[in-house]
Amino acid sequence: MSSSMSNNANAFTFIWTDMDQVEEDEFNRWYNNEHMVERVRKIPGYISGRRFINQGTGSKYFAIYRVNSAEVFHTSAYLDLQSHPDENSRYFIPRFENVYKIFASLCFETGQGEGTHLALVPFIHSFPSDIEHETVTHISQALNQVHLKNGLVATQYLKTNWDVVKNVTSKFLRKTDTYFHGAMLLEATNSKSLKKSIDELEDLVLGQLEPYLHSTRVNYLEQILSFHPKIS
Repeated sequence: MSSSMSNNANAFTFIWTDMDQVEEDEFNRWYNNEHMVERVRKIPGYISGRRFINQGTGSKYFAIYRVNSAEVFHTSAYLDLQSHPDENSRYFIPRFENVYKIFASLCFETGQGEGTHLALVPFIHSFPSDIEHETVTHISQALNQVHLKNGLVATQYLKTNWDVVKNVTSKFLRKTDTYFHGAMLLEATNSKSLKKSIDELEDLVLGQLEPYLHSTRVNYLEQILSFHPKIS
């Protein structure tokens, strides 16, 4: 199990959103064929971009991008893309609804690879500094336990990088997004093992974290698309 807090650790951004049903088909074509491709294939440092459909309550669409490090979000390639969006981006991005986001550093990870099913546990408050280390250690131990027991592909704990948030949000077309303070991610090849793991996490750690959890608590997501940089 990796528990690196290095500045060189991988980082993530994700966006959780709805779209007006009238424009949903066009939105999905744009997102699949243009929006995600231009980030993953054109910005150095991107490792992957994936889209999911929410299987429960909360916003319908979820996209997650993994990058080499948080420094990617400070590069001219990334910031220029945000500052000079193309015509379709200028049309669709302001129309996102019920938007939640994160720019976060990877604190630790168990396993490796990507699952087609994802469980997201977002945090809407940060942990107080006097209990943060103990709390994160407890989370990592619990995630490692369910990963090993239930054969999950991977688990991650992410902590929001507020320096990145401050730097990039001034470039965005939308100014009303809500930002998570962190998240737990569980990846699997089927929803059954995810739900079993979450049930176990309720007893191991989630019950104690209730004041920090989003009202939806857990979102179960099924992958619909995956992009990776081209190999030259």
